[in-house]
Amino acid sequence: MLHRGHKKAVIAVAHAMLVSAYHVLAHRVAYRDLGPDYYDRRHADRVRHRAIETLQRQGYRVTLEAVA
Repeated sequence: MLHRGHKKAVIAVAHAMLVSAYHVLAHRVAYRDLGPDYYDRRHADRVRHRAIETLQRQGYRVTLEAVA
């Protein structure tokens, strides 16, 4: 038995593929894969904040310092 979430996920992936295909055809450009870390690069602050909160919930005190 499938859950409703599975169907929504399938539709979301199909929609993303259709949007990509539309832009490739409309702008007449070659498809360029953005890479597996695209979300992390685009939303670096959000990813960093989420990682810090996860560690703090596990009982760690987190301080950040820039790498030289």
